[in-house]
Amino acid sequence: MGWIQSGWGGVAHVGSSAWLAWAAWAAILVALLALAFTNRQIKLNRRVAAQQIRPHIGMFMEPHPADWHVIELVVRNFGQTAAYDIRFSFQNPPTVAEYENAGQGYADVVELKLPRELPVLAPGQEWRTVWDSALDRAEIGSGIESRFAGTVTYHDRPDKPRGWRFWRGDRPTLQTDVVLDWDALPPTQRIELMTTHDLAKREKLKLELLRGLLTYFHYASKETRPEVFRSEIERINGAVQETQDRWRTRQLEQPTDVSVRWGSAENGLGKHHHQHV
Repeated sequence: MGWIQSGWGGVAHVGSSAWLAWAAWAAILVALLALAFTNRQIKLNRRVAAQQIRPHIGMFMEPHPADWHVIELVVRNFGQTAAYDIRFSFQNPPTVAEYENAGQGYADVVELKLPRELPVLAPGQEWRTVWDSALDRAEIGSGIESRFAGTVTYHDRPDKPRGWRFWRGDRPTLQTDVVLDWDALPPTQRIELMTTHDLAKREKLKLELLRGLLTYFHYASKETRPEVFRSEIERINGAVQETQDRWRTRQLEQPTDVSVRWGSAENGLGKHHHQHV
């Protein structure tokens, strides 16, 4: 207890100048703490603002607006600023069958042609290309892969030399993970729905054709001259023959079942899995 009393006595006898010095140091400490807190808040606000206005590149699959079964690959900038030097990287690159070059019942499976780099995409701007048909891909089934994972890398400013601005650091690399999955689309249900719709439309056209034929017969049967009857019969027989010939030609031109082969048959699927964009 004695040392406490002696310490308190020392503090009590301190002069006003000492108290002023302690108050000044306390004010400086509070000011430093407030400055550190304010600086931290400013950096946090800048980081949030940068996230809000930076470019955001997305890569996804989308049906063509006119042909629902044609699937397009789309790269779009959803951000508020431009994206520069956009590149794609896939461990297992997207593939497509070369139906137009199918020969001897086989179609080569090749990588989908993607640009090496997109120089710039403005806010809301997109790049797209036709990938494949959901109908054709559904027929191939497991003969062609359906899921492709990769990344899209880009930057928030163009690549310019720093020059005399030596304090300016390298531009950051932004990245978006991408998963392109044909199984995630609803092609089967959509195909069934559209097929049902097409069948109904076809039946409607058949009824319209039948109605036209009945109308033709109704007026043609009113004719009383035999030679006119004979000319109408020959016209009908000629139309029937022309329709039959057209139907037979279509049957002969239809391709047989098209299987799938890989462009490099000697290595098969293994080589395809190790190829990179």
